[in-house]
Amino acid sequence: MAPRSSALKKQNNHKKAVELRGEVRAADLDGRQFSLRLDDGTKVVAKFTSQQEETITEALREHTTRRLRLKGRAEVARTGRIKRLASVESLAVEPVEIAKPAPSPKPIWEAIVELGASIPEEEWAKVPRDASKNLHHYLYGAPKEEEQ
Repeated sequence: MAPRSSALKKQNNHKKAVELRGEVRAADLDGRQFSLRLDDGTKVVAKFTSQQEETITEALREHTTRRLRLKGRAEVARTGRIKRLASVESLAVEPVEIAKPAPSPKPIWEAIVELGASIPEEEWAKVPRDASKNLHHYLYGAPKEEEQ
């Protein structure tokens, strides 16, 4: 029974090639570990080699404007969630991609003027001249107010 159980564990925790990109949030130089926060907020802890230390410290120092791209192998649960990074094959520091600001919407009065200009004159002629004073009359049938 034990071999079958370990076979199931291997099947559930298989190692898969991964490519991740995130912000280095912490580094333990003595323990050679670092924490990477992915865009979705997930934190992943990984080990690094002495050759990778300079890249990790650069990414940590510049964490507000740089992201670390990591290629490696990870233990992945059936759900697709990364349980643990088993190995780091390559690291690269990249600039943060700054999203272009959305164009600001035009002011409401400009949109209304454009809408008004798109309505033909014959349709404007159908609008009652006392519509603002007798709005409730035209919308709900209330008695009309007489002009003074």
